[in-house]
Amino acid sequence: MAISEEKLAAVKRYMRVDGDGDDVVISALYEAAVLYLRDAGIEEPAEGSALYDLATWGLTLHYYDHRDAVGTEASFPTGLRPIITQLKLTGTIQSASQ
Repeated sequence: MAISEEKLAAVKRYMRVDGDGDDVVISALYEAAVLYLRDAGIEEPAEGSALYDLATWGLTLHYYDHRDAVGTEASFPTGLRPIITQLKLTGTIQSASQ
């Protein structure tokens, strides 16, 4: 699963990151955010979803800001919890047979 250039540009705008020096790191962190949501039962929607984008961007930023924190666990961003809950309630949850 590789992040598209369009998605990478969007997440970098959200994160306020200029330049391409951290593109590999940001791409990997974005993919980790997608996997986190998938493991939480939320599949990436076929069509665009502002809530899904906000969740992946927020998680990517959180991972990016705390990538050097060794031995300490950073608090999960409070604003992401209701977004993830809403994604679960709006039917983007993967079916039990998947």
